[in-house]
Amino acid sequence: MEVTKLILHPLVNGEKNELYQEYVYEINGYQIKVPQGFVTDLASVPRIFWSIFPPFGKYTPAAIVHDFLYSKFNDTGINRTLADRIFLLIMKELGVGYLKRNTMYKAVRVFGESSWKEKIRNEGYKDIAVVDHTQEALKYYSKWAKILKL
Repeated sequence: MEVTKLILHPLVNGEKNELYQEYVYEINGYQIKVPQGFVTDLASVPRIFWSIFPPFGKYTPAAIVHDFLYSKFNDTGINRTLADRIFLLIMKELGVGYLKRNTMYKAVRVFGESSWKEKIRNEGYKDIAVVDHTQEALKYYSKWAKILKL
């Protein structure tokens, strides 16, 4: 749920927006804080699909949190797999329709790898396979399951 109000202002080129103040979204007691001044393109959808999936909509808060988690500023330890699950969860909480949210989720799972940025401090656990059952993976996901309750 939103802890702070989302306030954006468009940048000169019109394709990116900047957070006017810190944006905080809470998932089962865990707060993700997107810093003031963070620049986002909202939903990273190719222009050809904008009539179906415009860059802004009910899912805008989910897209901003997801952009932050994919950015080099993410020092939470949340990895790409969890970032994508969080994106899906927030869209569900925001009332985004089943078909739209699942299509957007599948798109970030398939095409998001190229946008996954190097982290300054902590990338989190990097999955070895689609279904990863290593001890390290089990420990990592067990820890985050307790925190996020996903």
